[in-house]
Amino acid sequence: MSGKERLLITGGLGNLGSWLSEYFSSKYDLFILSKSAKNQLSCSYSLIKADIANIDELKSKLNFEFDYCIHAASYNESFHENYAEKALKINALGTRNLVEVLKDTKIKNFIYLSTYHVYGISSGLINEDTELSPRNDYASTHLFAEYYLKQFLNTHNFQSVILRLTNCYGAPKNINSTKWYLVLNDLTRSAFEKSVITLTGNGEELRDLIWIGDVCKAIEKLLDSSLFNIYNLSSGLTYKMIFLAEKVKQNFYRRYDKNIEIIVEGTNNLRTQELKVDNSKIKGIIDFNFEDHIDQEINAIFDLLEAKA
Repeated sequence: MSGKERLLITGGLGNLGSWLSEYFSSKYDLFILSKSAKNQLSCSYSLIKADIANIDELKSKLNFEFDYCIHAASYNESFHENYAEKALKINALGTRNLVEVLKDTKIKNFIYLSTYHVYGISSGLINEDTELSPRNDYASTHLFAEYYLKQFLNTHNFQSVILRLTNCYGAPKNINSTKWYLVLNDLTRSAFEKSVITLTGNGEELRDLIWIGDVCKAIEKLLDSSLFNIYNLSSGLTYKMIFLAEKVKQNFYRRYDKNIEIIVEGTNNLRTQELKVDNSKIKGIIDFNFEDHIDQEINAIFDLLEAKA
């Protein structure tokens, strides 16, 4: 026995989960719940292979105590067949299954990684009191999961912290990542493989981007929270798509001494309204400053792509 507290991370081999797993592996006795054993990590952990949508599997595999759980398992591949049904089973019912198994244990805190997409808007000021108006299955199923957590708070006093994440960025931990469609991954890979960056919009689209390293640090500070609450987890740093493309272009030139073209396909000349995902609530309880690591992660993505080439 290590003597360390036990931490369960669901989806701990995924894009965000792998960062969390590597960050917390030296601090806790780490257990990773994953449906697949692919994309093994180099850090120390115990793998629990189970389908979160199958409550019988969870009951048989999660048959011992954990001190904390970070619930990062999520399904966001909307381009897959039968996505709506799969998202409902994994994102919503999967969350309920997990809480059903953990509700009578001595777990100290349960942190759920939801999404700011539950608000359904991409401009203006967004805070935790903004009306919830999801516009896709990804958002709706995460909101459904949030309601399950509120339900179990009311019926079993099951305490949890809900984090509504904005757009995370950070180099994949594995070249076989399924998340190459994420904005910074996609732009950087396009530059590396095609020597061109193509924006399907007009370049004015706004994104609040938060570095996954900051997500890990913020979650660590929240693990000792003992009461139910909901927070936006955003950087407060908003970027236009054209700015991100230019960043990739600049780093590509510095690295390879080669210029590349940015093609803007969108013809909409309307400028996007300002976007601010307010993080003052979470910063009111943790001492934290969010940082810009975009250049660093662009180069880390180039490193990964070079290693494969």
